[in-house]
Amino acid sequence: MTKNKEEIGRKKKTNEFEWLKSKNEIELVYKNGQTMVSKDKKLRAKYFFADNKDVNEKVKAGLSVSSDKGNSVWRNRMKRILRELIRKEKEVFLSVAKQKNTDFLIIFSPHSIDQGNFNKITLKDITSPMTDILNKLTK
Repeated sequence: MTKNKEEIGRKKKTNEFEWLKSKNEIELVYKNGQTMVSKDKKLRAKYFFADNKDVNEKVKAGLSVSSDKGNSVWRNRMKRILRELIRKEKEVFLSVAKQKNTDFLIIFSPHSIDQGNFNKITLKDITSPMTDILNKLTK
């Protein structure tokens, strides 16, 4: 027995964690959000708690790596590393949204890291700054 598209669509669970895609939401974070930098100044997070009437306690995350930080290979590697760290810490982001009882929008970008001083960037180079920012958010 095959299921039609309507039956499949109804059973789809609403996702509590999503990636920032909307231009309006990204502009909202950059215009109204607060900035946080890790202790070692490697990573920056721009975040915004959205006060909507219909609060879903959703988390939307995004990445931004400027072209002046390095060539395209380096920038894409940085984005892959940041994406992996965000996936690993998804539960922490969701707990922040539930703790504040609001939707949570956040954009990560490198602060003092660039191709000149971190030519071969690895996951462990960024893990400590990400943990530092998450610890600040949960307080």
